[in-house]
Amino acid sequence: MQIVRCISCDGFGWVEDDFTGESSDCDWCAGIGYVYRDDQGVDHKIPREDWEQVASQLEALETQRLREMGYQGAAKKPWEQNIREGTKGGENPYADDAD
Repeated sequence: MQIVRCISCDGFGWVEDDFTGESSDCDWCAGIGYVYRDDQGVDHKIPREDWEQVASQLEALETQRLREMGYQGAAKKPWEQNIREGTKGGENPYADDAD
């Protein structure tokens, strides 16, 4: 069996109701974000007793997923985030301190 990203939650480990906004652990992967896929292509939850032995593999898959989403390994300060441009949060509070 190989470990693959959960098709139901796309690796997030949780699902959100489109109408209520409530979220809960994904039923397919039990909140892990990844599942076992057998030779017939059928997905299975990773049992709790296997978590320790597959932890490093899951960590590597999660790092890969985050990189695909654009994560670079460090948080940007609010004023460095494109989404905050033109807002109060997008202003560097230390800009005036440079003498």
